[in-house]
Amino acid sequence: MDFALTESQEELQGLARQILEDRMDLAHLKARDFSEEWYDRDTWAEFAKANLLGIAFPESAGGLGLGFLDQCFVLREIGRTVAPLPAIPTLVAAGLPIARFGTEAQQAVLPKIVSGDVLLTTALVELGAESDRPVTTATRDGDGWRIDGMKSNVPGAHVAEAVLVPAAAGDDVVMLIVPTNTPGITLTRQETMNHEPLFEMQLDGVRVGDDARLGAPEQGREILTWTLNRVMIAACAVVSGVADQAMRITAQYTIDRKQFDRQIGTFQAVGQRMADCFIDNQAIELTMLQAATHLDEGADDAVEIATAKYWAAEGGNRIGHAALHIHGGISIDLDYAIHRYFLWSKQLEYQLGAGTAQLARLGEFLATEPVSAA
Repeated sequence: MDFALTESQEELQGLARQILEDRMDLAHLKARDFSEEWYDRDTWAEFAKANLLGIAFPESAGGLGLGFLDQCFVLREIGRTVAPLPAIPTLVAAGLPIARFGTEAQQAVLPKIVSGDVLLTTALVELGAESDRPVTTATRDGDGWRIDGMKSNVPGAHVAEAVLVPAAAGDDVVMLIVPTNTPGITLTRQETMNHEPLFEMQLDGVRVGDDARLGAPEQGREILTWTLNRVMIAACAVVSGVADQAMRITAQYTIDRKQFDRQIGTFQAVGQRMADCFIDNQAIELTMLQAATHLDEGADDAVEIATAKYWAAEGGNRIGHAALHIHGGISIDLDYAIHRYFLWSKQLEYQLGAGTAQLARLGEFLATEPVSAA
């Protein structure tokens, strides 16, 4: 598979990098950490002006009409600069399913996403439940639905106008677009490694009309799986940027830092550790690109997705720890850049299942799928 970037992909990546590098200095990032919203609305507005929010949305909605892979190159730049932006919840987790499966009325929100005026999110996680088997229930209530349950790790729910909620409807699944100001919704902010605003969302008798359902009645489980696959690889794209920049910062440190009048990068133990980081970094990037490429083509390969998430979790974890260890005592300084990259890698490691969970999925696939004689 050829992973060489097209001219348009290089331009998108370069534009995103220019905007982010000009704005994401350490003082600015520290100020966002402890703000109520956390997200950088000014940079989000700059992305909107550059049409970087509309990459994967159709031209009819004001987007560029490109693909998910193109979106991943920009997500990688967000990870590289650890920029606090609501890209995955708004653009991928909610925006893409609405663009793909939504009615004309539901898709009316897409131009507002592209312009940066509306943020959305998705409630994919439930404590004690697998993400593709929701415990939250949706029961028929007249010509609409009543939703009851508890969701966890809902990103940016305090600023989102609507949340996409997967719920069990008997033996089926429905995906419902629910305004966040609907009566019966209660939000409780959760503590996170990187200060990202995640919320516990209690849904107690929340009522929505049948026009809130995304897709046909029999499509619910398909839409949920489709969404999970793309959110997982989007997270891998962010990890790819985080890991790459953490490795580069650390490599420069091994040149600048001297012990016994020698650069520490010349010490064998340090060199071996950096070599391992390079291998992990390549594996994170290449498995992400392969999975994203096939998702863009409509070929959702569960093995590729689990493999990419495994490398993002395990490889990102190893690079994060190696970066701290090689930096030594300075790495525990919260004001030093490398610590921020470590926190992001740990936060993303567990999103939608860490390495062990992905290995278990791969084991199930190997046990149930026939093995080619070739």
